[in-house]
Amino acid sequence: MDLFNNLEQKLESILKKFESLKEANATLQNSLAAKDQALKEAEASLDKVSQEREVIRQRIDKILKRLEILDKGESA
Repeated sequence: MDLFNNLEQKLESILKKFESLKEANATLQNSLAAKDQALKEAEASLDKVSQEREVIRQRIDKILKRLEILDKGESA
């Protein structure tokens, strides 16, 4: 009879550890999902900034070319 009690105790211990690990896994999954979402938002923000930077660079290039034309026209 002691063997059955011992077996039941071990089984109960394993089941408690299993449940604990399931909860920890769920917590980690939620944390991972939140971090993935934050990463996607950061990437979107970075893309937006990069696009804005490219537009600004193009506008500056356009202005510089106009100034070059003006400078060439004045020196001629």
